[in-house]
Amino acid sequence: MKPEEFINKRSQEVLAFRKALTKETDRGCALFATSYLDKALSDLLYCALAHDKKIKNDLFEGNAPLASFSSRIKLAFYLGKISKIERRDLDLLRKIRNEFAHNADAIDFEVEKIKSQCGELSFSYHEKDHRPRGHFTAACLGILANIHNETLLCQAPEIKADNAPSEERKKKARDDAQRKYEEAKKNA
Repeated sequence: MKPEEFINKRSQEVLAFRKALTKETDRGCALFATSYLDKALSDLLYCALAHDKKIKNDLFEGNAPLASFSSRIKLAFYLGKISKIERRDLDLLRKIRNEFAHNADAIDFEVEKIKSQCGELSFSYHEKDHRPRGHFTAACLGILANIHNETLLCQAPEIKADNAPSEERKKKARDDAQRKYEEAKKNA
């Protein structure tokens, strides 16, 4: 996909995403927004890794190493695709999501723990006293823009060419090892 096509497509998707977030409950907003970020990270990592037809099953599905939001955040950081502060914010967003996902009580962004975490988000451009949901959505969109930018610039490496030694090379290595052994034995 050409860069301008990527930008246009992502811009339209993000506008639709942001519009949909507005209509969500607080729980729906937290779950939907982090799911969207999770998918964006998955796309970034997919673009950053060497491609093979098995990549999706091997790395991204089921119990695979990159099947969780947490593992995707970590690998994106260690590949240099996100900064330390983006990692911190993504982890905070993930923790906020977990509060909503694993709590059967009627909760919202005004719950003190969630409100406090939202106030810590570095990618929110709102004043500190702004409502927590605003901090949450602003941080999501700020990080999302960076992830999309990184994805646009990303180039996957090629699968390393097969480099198994030939039978001739193996025989030479065995012969060299045997010769060195014999010399060592004779000199001992």
